[in-house]
Amino acid sequence: MSETDLRLAQHAVLSAADALESASDELCRLDGAIGDGDHGLAMAMAAKGIRSAIEERSPVDLSGLVTVVANQFRAVGGAMGALSYVLVDAVGKAASTDGAPFSAAQLAHLLRAAEDAVTGFGGAKRGDKTIVDAIAPAREAAEECASLQRPAAKALLAAAAAAEEGAASTAQMIAHIGRASRLGERSMGAVDAGATSFAIVLRALARSYAEATRRSISCGNPAAASAKGHVPLLSA
Repeated sequence: MSETDLRLAQHAVLSAADALESASDELCRLDGAIGDGDHGLAMAMAAKGIRSAIEERSPVDLSGLVTVVANQFRAVGGAMGALSYVLVDAVGKAASTDGAPFSAAQLAHLLRAAEDAVTGFGGAKRGDKTIVDAIAPAREAAEECASLQRPAAKALLAAAAAAEEGAASTAQMIAHIGRASRLGERSMGAVDAGATSFAIVLRALARSYAEATRRSISCGNPAAASAKGHVPLLSA
C-alpha cells in the first residue's frame, strides 16, 4: 500500500469514527429500549481512542491501521467491544495483499469475512435482531454489484444503503440472542443499536471512498479514471 493509499484509508477510518461519535446519543437511545443503554457511549469511546491513537502515532501500513481500530474496540470491553474487535480483525485478515485496486468483489469478500466472524463468535444468524441483520444485506448488495461489475464506489454506497435498510428492519424482529432476548416479544418495535452502528460506519466509509474517487478523477488520476472507476483505498 502506497503512502497516499494509506492516508486515504486513515481518512476513511477517521470519518467513520467521527460518525460513530456524533451518533452516540441516538445509539444510547436505541440501546436503552432493549439493552442497558450504553452502546453509544462505548462506540464513542472507541471512536475517540481510534482518533487519538492515529494522531499520536500514524500507522505505517494497513495492518497497523487495522490493529489500531481493532484494539480500540476491544479496549471498551463488553460484548459489543469484543464483537467489534473480532469483526475488524477478520476484515483486516481478509483484506487484499496483492496491491490490486479495491473492487466490488473485494468488498463482498470483506463483508463475508465480517459476517462469518460475527456469526462464529456469538452464534447470531440473520433474523435474530443483531448486527448480522445489517451485515448480511450489505454483503448481498456488494455481491450483486460485483456480478454486474459495478465500480467499487457504487458498490460501497449500495452496501451502505442495504445495511441501513437491514438495521431498520430489526424493528420488526424479536430478539433471539443477547440481552434483548430476555424481553421476547417486547423487543419488537425497537431498532438494534449494533446493526445501526454498523450501518453508520459503512455509510461513512462509503462517502469517504466516493469523495476520494471523485477527487482522483478530477485530478486526472489514471487509475480512478479507468473503466472500472477504482481507487486503491483499502487495497494493501
